[in-house]
Amino acid sequence: MAIPSQAAVAAPTWRLLYSENFSTPVNSNNTAWVRDTYANPFDTITDDPGQWYRNDYGPAWTTQLNSFYTYRKEFTLGQNGWLTASLSARDFNKDGVVESPPTITTQAVGGSNAAVMTVPESTGGAIFRPTNRLPDQYRVEYKLKTLNFGGKRNGTINYDGKINGYSPTGCKTQHPWGEGSNSPGWSGDASVPYCEWQDVRAGPYGYNGFHFLSIVDFANPAPRNNHFWHYHRKVLMDQFAQHPDRVGSGTGGRVCNSNTNTYYNYRDGNFNTVNMWISGMPNWNPGAGGLPGNSQWFMTSCSGGAAENQLSSAAELQPELMPNEFYTFAIERDATGYTLEASGNFARVGVKTLRFHRPFVVNGVPIWHYNTQASEYNGQFNGTLTQNDDFGSASWPNQWPAGSSYPDWFVIGDLYTNVYEGSASVTDIKLFVPETTPAPNLALNKPATASNQCAAAEAPAKAVNGSWTGGLSDKWCALGSGKWLRVDLQSSQSVGRVVLRHSGAGGEKPSWNTRDFDVQTSVDGNTWTTVASVRGNTADVTTHTFTPRQARYLRLNVITPTSDSDTAARIFELEAYAS
Repeated sequence: MAIPSQAAVAAPTWRLLYSENFSTPVNSNNTAWVRDTYANPFDTITDDPGQWYRNDYGPAWTTQLNSFYTYRKEFTLGQNGWLTASLSARDFNKDGVVESPPTITTQAVGGSNAAVMTVPESTGGAIFRPTNRLPDQYRVEYKLKTLNFGGKRNGTINYDGKINGYSPTGCKTQHPWGEGSNSPGWSGDASVPYCEWQDVRAGPYGYNGFHFLSIVDFANPAPRNNHFWHYHRKVLMDQFAQHPDRVGSGTGGRVCNSNTNTYYNYRDGNFNTVNMWISGMPNWNPGAGGLPGNSQWFMTSCSGGAAENQLSSAAELQPELMPNEFYTFAIERDATGYTLEASGNFARVGVKTLRFHRPFVVNGVPIWHYNTQASEYNGQFNGTLTQNDDFGSASWPNQWPAGSSYPDWFVIGDLYTNVYEGSASVTDIKLFVPETTPAPNLALNKPATASNQCAAAEAPAKAVNGSWTGGLSDKWCALGSGKWLRVDLQSSQSVGRVVLRHSGAGGEKPSWNTRDFDVQTSVDGNTWTTVASVRGNTADVTTHTFTPRQARYLRLNVITPTSDSDTAARIFELEAYAS
């Protein structure tokens, strides 16, 4: 599935709002641990005391959950306390003392200050997040100075006395938030001791990892069990360091060589992957013994930046080079979608920047809960999550209803409290906002006429209503010969840029993007001047910039409507700007 080229989408000019380089010392030991009693769980589906697990595993799961205490701590830092550190740990014997607590401390790393996040036990977690929700448009970025959460070092998964980044002592399992009880490779019996749950250090469930940067759909994120996050992420970049036992005789997935645009097998790489991906729609009915989670769509240079529903890594880090060299990760949200960006010296390909833009909806596949405002979404992807399990059934309706909104929050670090162990150091965490208020769209809600329309719900007014993600009827559509769309700006305006959002921008086939067309202006509606003449277009979004000129009327003349045999013209939105 195609995406618009970076040049086709006018990116905002960013202004730095906040930055944290840890020049002021940070020490998480200065904040007290507080026991989490689950008094106000976020939801009853996948949260730590979630009902889903009770219905799947039965009463024995509740006994396991109650066998330990969870402790948490949070503190703010940076200008106006804009950044929050959040940590989680367990007290296994309930004596009031946390075993192997995670820490965040300021240290000199590679010639600059950095926050060192150390998680010595897989049942702990440590993250950075914003203290308040992100703006509707933003860029967040930071530098990763070191990373030791598994993967190979100098060709081996065992380094520094560890096994894939884990300490070799003691048991390390997914207890009590295991894979669903029907997952292959274990009994699914929640009554077994801690050490008999799925081993995260080796074996078929052995993996480590780190979330370079994630955008999630709920407020005040804190470390939780890994399956909780599988239902609450929008877009993300992470490392997935599988143990060779998990790869087994398979490929383990694939990794893109961005120099040759060809894939190689994960098993032949260094296991320090950079996955750049989005969460799509969930499976509304996972079935007995399963867990809720969203479809996963990965973007790489090998796919031309298109998101594909197959585990595909965009690159591999080289931790051996750190901290003398570092990596930069960034995510942007603009009016059209999300952009994921990773820069640094990657294995096999060298120094480069990988950058992929994903519209909110492509070919009917949305980014999960993409709408930060209710006005961005019309309810078309709503559904009911249903569980029919051995120990109970439940349903959770309206998981994405009309009128909903899901403001963005970012997360950096070790999110999980039943897997992942190691250390990393980060610095220069920055938040940018658009430099200025976007220029007004001169065509917004102005009178529009057309040669004809395909259906009553696909009138020309739909092309100037300010929306292009409201479903397949949120467009102007026309059949027949001599297809045109005209907009009356209602007064003479200085116009220097026209943006057209074609079929793919609204979630329909990219092959239906308007192929050949002219953009024209007029001061009287009779005499027309062509300001853009396009032939052979395949992009979802096209931007046409010209020397500003006075115009009251705009006209789109469609010459060839699509790149295949379909004969309908489709415009999801026409926008006009002064420059």
